[in-house]
Amino acid sequence: MALRLPSRPTAILSQTASRQYASASVPPIPLGSLKLPEDYIPPTQPPSARRPELRKSQLLRSYTALLRSTPLILFFQHNSLMSLEWVAVRRELRAALSKVPLPAVDPSGDVPVDISSSIHLQVIRTRVFNIACKIVEFFDAEAQPSRSNAYAHDLSATAYETISKVTVDETSAYGQLNPLLVGPVAALTIPVVSPAHLAAVLSVLAPSPPAFPAPSRKKNPSYYEPMAQNGLHKLILVGGRIEGRVFDHEGVKWVGGIGGGVDSLRAQLVAMLQSAGLGLTTALEGNSKGLWLALEGRRTQLEEESEGAKKEETSGMDFAPYQSSPPENNRPFSPPRSSAASPRTSLDNHNRRPFSPPQRGSFASPPPLQHPQPQRSWQPALPASGATGYSAEAGGHVSEFDTSLGIRLDYEACLAYLGLPPLGAIVLLILERKSDFVRFHAWQSSLLFTVVFIIHLIFSWSTFLSWIIFIADLCLMGWLALRAYRDADTLDRFEVPVFGQIASRILDDE
Repeated sequence: MALRLPSRPTAILSQTASRQYASASVPPIPLGSLKLPEDYIPPTQPPSARRPELRKSQLLRSYTALLRSTPLILFFQHNSLMSLEWVAVRRELRAALSKVPLPAVDPSGDVPVDISSSIHLQVIRTRVFNIACKIVEFFDAEAQPSRSNAYAHDLSATAYETISKVTVDETSAYGQLNPLLVGPVAALTIPVVSPAHLAAVLSVLAPSPPAFPAPSRKKNPSYYEPMAQNGLHKLILVGGRIEGRVFDHEGVKWVGGIGGGVDSLRAQLVAMLQSAGLGLTTALEGNSKGLWLALEGRRTQLEEESEGAKKEETSGMDFAPYQSSPPENNRPFSPPRSSAASPRTSLDNHNRRPFSPPQRGSFASPPPLQHPQPQRSWQPALPASGATGYSAEAGGHVSEFDTSLGIRLDYEACLAYLGLPPLGAIVLLILERKSDFVRFHAWQSSLLFTVVFIIHLIFSWSTFLSWIIFIADLCLMGWLALRAYRDADTLDRFEVPVFGQIASRILDDE
């Protein structure tokens, strides 16, 4: 009996051989060549039923781009307008914008472009638009630190963290715009700041005569159709965003009321600068003209007094040789000549001119300032025969320590700097006629502080510089008053550079 072998091992061997043959014939697929099909949809993320332009992410990007690129946006609250009402409102808006004339030449020199077709009225989603405003206001992509896996676009986690941690200031643009974005809101965008187009929009959507009157029934009868009127009555202007700043409805109307547009603003700015320069020039000319008139009047008065004194002296010498008092009585004369020398070294030279009449003796006229030096009490120890005023035995010299106002010489010299210069110094020049020491300081104060006053006007635009100059003025006034008080004993003249020399020449010419 023959022994039969089972057929299963043969089948196993044949399957093993076939598997080895199949694996050896098909080469392995490289991973780099694997690619998902274009229409592949992952099972964890089903396809969206919304169109791309209605998705929140796309809306957020479009709103941020709109805020960054549009300089003029108006916001209207609407009360659920129907589609036919929106159509009527947009129709009247296009009709009003088509009547806006184009500028003759674009400000940049290019051919004028009609922007009426780029002005759109659209309904916005307030929540998404609010977040977009917050991102534009507080998130700066370029300022974010560069690190791995840190994106800087508007939908990134970095932007979300930034706007979540920020503290909103009520004075910021977002803080002022946030209260307006309440309820259903529509936005009207204008690509450029054009007051003419803004005025046309306001005349249709928010008419307010007489600045923005509504179209007349004769010129635009479709404006008064029931469908258009119902839609317009449901729109309320709440504010606007112009060049990054938030305006209320009154501010929006002010921008729309600028006649001539940007060219008119430029003209107004030029006129403002010209008026400011003209005002400064008028102020400078007025002060210099007033000083010139005061000096000219004083010069004329001195000439008349000198001519009158010469006539009186001549008539007195010819017809009254034995009169008890000399004809020249405008100034009291100095005490008799003393053998004591002047305490100041500058009195013995010829720097000061004599102004007293010559003596009538056999001896020569002494120097004009060689007299006993008074003390601070201003009670000079003079001989009994000629204490003050004119004395025939003394020879009749003028005393430089006498004043026309009857005030002490040192006090009156200090008033030239402390009495609201240069006005006080000019008044002192008019009133004081005897003391050359006081008149010198009055001349020096009027010239110096007139220039300082002009410097104040030039730097009046800066509060800091004005205070610095004012403090320097006070220090200068105090220093000059102190020098005048100390030099009153010796009648020395402390000359400020340039102005002191001019004052001395003016005084010598009197």
